[in-house]
Amino acid sequence: MSSPPLLHLSGRPLGRAALALLLGVSLAACGQQVTGTSASTGKDVLYFADSPTGLPPMYVNETYTATLPVAGGVGPYTLRVTGGTLPPGLSLNGSARQLSGKPTKTGTYKFTLEVTDSTLSTKTNEYTVNVQELPPLALTPTLPTGEIRGETRIPLTITAPRGARAAHLSWELPENVKVTRIQSAEQGGLLFWRQEGRMVLLDVGFKTVPRSGSRIALISVKPSKAATLTAAKLTFEARDAEGRVVGAPPPAVSTPTAPTAPAAPATPAAPAPTNTAPATAPAPAAPATAPATAPPTEGEPPNPPSSTPPGPGGAP
Repeated sequence: MSSPPLLHLSGRPLGRAALALLLGVSLAACGQQVTGTSASTGKDVLYFADSPTGLPPMYVNETYTATLPVAGGVGPYTLRVTGGTLPPGLSLNGSARQLSGKPTKTGTYKFTLEVTDSTLSTKTNEYTVNVQELPPLALTPTLPTGEIRGETRIPLTITAPRGARAAHLSWELPENVKVTRIQSAEQGGLLFWRQEGRMVLLDVGFKTVPRSGSRIALISVKPSKAATLTAAKLTFEARDAEGRVVGAPPPAVSTPTAPTAPAAPATPAAPAPTNTAPATAPAPAAPATAPATAPPTEGEPPNPPSSTPPGPGGAP
């Protein structure tokens, strides 16, 4: 079999390699794609992929863990602190890209982190964080603003969990509202519930301490007629892994009644002046009664006493 004729350029025959090159250039000029390897490899720019809300909140004496997201570049990545000061009690694990610990002091702190990828590319980012006192633990239902007329799902959120591993909730609903279902949410665990009349009782356990602001349950309710939900009659109690109470609503504060002023003592009435006449001086005693026998008349001898003895019974 004879070989194909060779093209000639300026009177000289072209080799097969030169011909292939020439055809490739021609096809590329006509818009055809030419496959092959590129001499350069592209990569994304290295950057910190932080959430728009920043790092999770920090509270005094509360365990804190946050992973610092990094994207682009070529992994693996390492982090280090290049400026500023971490909050006291926190430390950085550079290879795990994790900030963890237990803050010990309130305040505002600024620090700069630098990430390095496997190609030694670097990127820095500055952070400002506030360490605050921990607010009271709370279980809060997210209620609709108006009346409900059909089945409605109510998210139950936990705030400032304080190491909670279990929680109990009691909620008195309007008379015409029934609970149809309660299911675990993103940070919830094993749960039990029942409804007794208007009161719904819920017990939920957590495999790990839930994140502050996370949903722990979804409560589905259905009214028989339009109703407005309120949390005025909702109470709860949360306990840690050792059974200690770590959260409960504050007791209702009753308005103290102003003490009644003691009655003023009655002023004694002034004694009315008396116009009683002074007591009459006692009348002098009347002189003794004169003897029955009149004294003898001058010149008349006195009568001699009777010599006759008295008879029996005093008769003469």
